[in-house]
Amino acid sequence: MKFNSMRFLLGAVLACFWIAPPSLVQAQCAITAPASVGVNQTFTLCGPSGSRYTYEWYGPGVEVDNETRCVTARVPNSGTFEYVLVLKRDGVELDRCTKIINAGGSTGGAGSCAITGPGTIQAGETARLCAPNDGIHSYSWTGPSGFTATGPCATVDEEGTYYLTSRNSVTGSSRQCTHRLTVAGQTSAGCDIEGPTTIPQGATARLCAPIRNNVSYRWAGPMSFTAATRCITVDEPGTYSLAMRNLASGRTERCTRTLSLADNGNGTGDDQDPDEVVWDNCPRDLQFWRRAFERRGGDASIVSQADLRAIARWVDEHSIYWNWPNDVEGMRQVLNPARPLTRQKQVARQFAALLANVAAGELGLQSGERVGLDLDTQVTFAGATTLRDLIDLTDSMLRSRRGNLARLNTTLTGINGGRGIGPVCE
Repeated sequence: MKFNSMRFLLGAVLACFWIAPPSLVQAQCAITAPASVGVNQTFTLCGPSGSRYTYEWYGPGVEVDNETRCVTARVPNSGTFEYVLVLKRDGVELDRCTKIINAGGSTGGAGSCAITGPGTIQAGETARLCAPNDGIHSYSWTGPSGFTATGPCATVDEEGTYYLTSRNSVTGSSRQCTHRLTVAGQTSAGCDIEGPTTIPQGATARLCAPIRNNVSYRWAGPMSFTAATRCITVDEPGTYSLAMRNLASGRTERCTRTLSLADNGNGTGDDQDPDEVVWDNCPRDLQFWRRAFERRGGDASIVSQADLRAIARWVDEHSIYWNWPNDVEGMRQVLNPARPLTRQKQVARQFAALLANVAAGELGLQSGERVGLDLDTQVTFAGATTLRDLIDLTDSMLRSRRGNLARLNTTLTGINGGRGIGPVCE
């Protein structure tokens, strides 16, 4: 009896000192990055890893491809800069992480970018964003659609990324803060999804987003469906929502398309003549793309000139390895490299052809032959399990000039020829 009393007393004492552990989201939401960098120095920011996570990065000088767990950034002047990571799972926001980076010897802390205001509002509402007002800073705001304002506070109503630049009137030091605003329930005008409005039982339907430059695509739909391509092939009736985010401005367009089950006339919705299966993957080989990009203008029966320009631009935008002043000419030179032919050049030309196949599908090009490759196609190469992974890995290997380039060239050549990726179109 005495022992039980002592044990109860000890438990009560320990309970007084017990501290609740952080929530799961709080424990996850941390950005790994250097605290200080040099001016014009490239640095890396990494978010937490987790199953089915997606990432949206915002901040000064963040690379165009900013939906990966780790991104690089660079700032051209000294100052204090804030970066924001929106962490999501299955399209639902989990949390937002922030990180302060000091460049060129600046010493600003986290409190220097403590903007108050909501991260999400409903369509039709406004948000009041305010900076810490200490009386010694001047303020300048910029945002989507050319938004500008001065003063410590700004009233906004459009989805996008808002940047606040403040300057200390005494020391001359500057800081740039980042605030990401999401507008829920907003559907953009002119955001029309191409595709049918009904789907026969047991058949598939192909839906395509509008063509936009420098955007990412995020689909969500019935049965936990998600995708990140411009066009999707689905087999379930229901409502499919699409978010298209401009990778430069952060502005998001939203649209929806509802697929109803087709009625065969007897009220059952059963279709006795389902559509024939149409495979997403229609890759074309290196020779196809060489002919398309021939200097004399290419063969318009293969791919139109307007489509060639769009493809070359897409390829350049989706690979760090290239940075062409003229996209079409750059693509042409990579597909037909000068002699001698090295292993690096072999991989580069097959990589360009593969990206062109993906671009044709992503852009939904209709001229000439049907062409496309789905980024979610399963592949197996050095840890890469999808075509999306393989593209990232190839880009990295070309930049570092490391890895088994011979094996990589064989893999890329096979994919461009329709081998090793499952069923392909005829």
